[in-house]
Amino acid sequence: YSVYGNHDYHIDPCICSDDLSQCAQINADESNLDYFAMPNFTYSKEIPELGLEIIAMDTNLFMEGWNHSLTRADHSFADCVWSQCPDACHQHAAKRTDASFDLFYDRMEKSKAHNLLVFSHYPTDYFEGGAPEFLDALRSREHGRNITYFGGHRHSVDQESTSSIAPNENWLVGGGGGWSCDGEAQGFVVGQVMRDYSVRTWPVLVDTPKCCKGME
Repeated sequence: YSVYGNHDYHIDPCICSDDLSQCAQINADESNLDYFAMPNFTYSKEIPELGLEIIAMDTNLFMEGWNHSLTRADHSFADCVWSQCPDACHQHAAKRTDASFDLFYDRMEKSKAHNLLVFSHYPTDYFEGGAPEFLDALRSREHGRNITYFGGHRHSVDQESTSSIAPNENWLVGGGGGWSCDGEAQGFVVGQVMRDYSVRTWPVLVDTPKCCKGME
């Protein structure tokens, strides 16, 4: 399962439209393994046999969330400058972020799952300034459920550079090289749902030089 990140929107025409048919990566057919499953910009999916619900969020409005002095009103999707429609891009980014938060809070209230797996392109610390209430909700153990949050954008794999959502758990999962490396920890995270519906997560890391040229 996937969501859009900032680089995806540089060329993808769907940032200029609400028409899903214009989106190069939208794919509602989970059997089509040529693409990640992504039926909409933001969506949820229940997996009853695992006691799990996935909540996927498009939060690209918070691209500059590293700056904790920015309020919600200050945020804009800076990478709209690379799109073919900067003005419409800002409007669509804001609309999709708002829809993502609406979906998250709706599923927080209505979901019967033991576990919520929540993810967006950005790590938890990007919401410190503009959406602290979102972080408060991620820390909730309401209804006795666990929340595990995954974000990317920064190119590393760790739990130390993010904002804690304890007693729940979150990961930065942006390792693997590509654009750049923001640390030596490169790889991915494995999650396992146990018989009692508890969740275990752990990183699988590779030798840094395999992903990060010059980091011997």
